[in-house]
Amino acid sequence: MTMPANQTSTNEIFVGRQAIFDEKLEVFAYELLFRDGNVGGANIVDGNQATSQVITNAFLEMGVEQIVQHHCAFINLTREFLLGEIPFPLPPGKIVLEVLEEVAVDDKLVVALEQFKSDGYKIALDDFVLDSKNEVLVQFADIIKIDLMALSQRELIEQVKLFKKHNVELLAEKVETKQEFELCQQLGFKYFQGYYFCKPDIISGKQLPPNKLALLEMIATLQDPECRFDELESIISKDIAISYKLLRIINSSFYGLPQKVESIQKALVVLGLQALRNWITVIGLSKIENKPQELINISLTRAKMCELLAPELGCAKNSAFTIGLFSMLDVLMDQPLPELLKQLPLDEEVTDALTKHSGTLGGLLKMVIAYEQGNWMELEKVAITSAHLLRTAYLDSLAWSEEITSQIK
Repeated sequence: MTMPANQTSTNEIFVGRQAIFDEKLEVFAYELLFRDGNVGGANIVDGNQATSQVITNAFLEMGVEQIVQHHCAFINLTREFLLGEIPFPLPPGKIVLEVLEEVAVDDKLVVALEQFKSDGYKIALDDFVLDSKNEVLVQFADIIKIDLMALSQRELIEQVKLFKKHNVELLAEKVETKQEFELCQQLGFKYFQGYYFCKPDIISGKQLPPNKLALLEMIATLQDPECRFDELESIISKDIAISYKLLRIINSSFYGLPQKVESIQKALVVLGLQALRNWITVIGLSKIENKPQELINISLTRAKMCELLAPELGCAKNSAFTIGLFSMLDVLMDQPLPELLKQLPLDEEVTDALTKHSGTLGGLLKMVIAYEQGNWMELEKVAITSAHLLRTAYLDSLAWSEEITSQIK
């Protein structure tokens, strides 16, 4: 049974994540995002305690490793958690505890942080601006998170100078532009977080380089409804790495086939022509250089989540997978999405879903992106399925994309 997001059971949990990158634009960690199924937030007497209980339930129910895999997890802690009024259920190791900027600084907090440090936890100070009142916290910090939107460039440079006196690593959050990213690199930031990494770097008049142009032409051939198997074989024969990676994917644990698939011909029988086209497209996109691997992970997660939720909305699975897969095409190619789509033989419904988020497919994509980004209030407007189903689809899609990307690296 489906229901609007604002009618979900209060014991259901939304859980999302946002990547934190290192200097090489490889994922260092994920910040975890939570919200209970009651998106409207009605009847919450103690907001901090309610949020803490939601986080605890989420970890006990699904396990943090399912969400972040082998990466570190940044977790926002309320004062109740920090002071031990609500027990924290996860052991130290790959957990980074975020102390939020609104948490009052007093002797109780200092004692609590001393205990967390002695227990082996890493600590990050969130949205931190150094002053005389909070300076005592720096001695416990492994990472300082600086909100770029909260400071002018001059203030940012001054803050960085102050922190260089301390043994801490700096994380720039809410990085929105290439200029901000490059400035923070120059200032010595080690970690970066923000939507700049999921935006295209479009320069007016810039042409696609030959390798990306060839890739776009290949995708256009693959997406053509008239594309035949002999054309696929021709594409594969030009790049043996495609064949190798394709067979690795098909023989991975997620397909769980009883017999090993050793030829492209057999792969066609097992998967069908459309699935084969999709996989060659995925492998082609994964070969784009100078882009974070996380962009492929996001594309695959969106594609799978759209596909899993499609039946609930009466959408075709193939079209749903396609809109998720191509939703990051402008970021990967650094070209406006409408211009790229003009070169692909996609039907109008798919094109409109990608460029305008219109129609049922567009609503599906909008919902999936809102979930991915932890935009819970947006979900209240567009989601037409249960919180439980959304969460399950998201977690299954994360696991699936992690498995697939491990086969195509």
